[in-house]
Amino acid sequence: MTLMMEEEPTPSTSEDDSPETSQNGSELPKEEPAQAFSSLLPKVLSAVLPPGLGAEPEPDSNPIQHNPPNLERLQAELRELRDQFDKMKSQHNKEIKLLMSELDEEKKIRLTLQMEIERLKKRMSK
Repeated sequence: MTLMMEEEPTPSTSEDDSPETSQNGSELPKEEPAQAFSSLLPKVLSAVLPPGLGAEPEPDSNPIQHNPPNLERLQAELRELRDQFDKMKSQHNKEIKLLMSELDEEKKIRLTLQMEIERLKKRMSK
């Protein structure tokens, strides 16, 4: 959709629509159509554009007013994520320690079994 900036003169009997002339008969520039156009522009834009994209910003959509709650929400979310990370990290460390102790036990069992096998081999060879 294209909005035309210049309006074509239309024949009319009204004094408001007829161009003004100076004393020598030349037309004077008329400022009313520009004023009328500028006053209609917000109405036209609000009718054409979807809500929220109008010419005049709504006071509710001011980002400065929403920044502090948004910042607080993000900081709270960051604290929550850090807490979760710390819990997961400590749980991971506990599991690693448990696995290391189990591995040590398995090593002891393997060494014991190897020693037993060596002892049995010596008995069998006699």
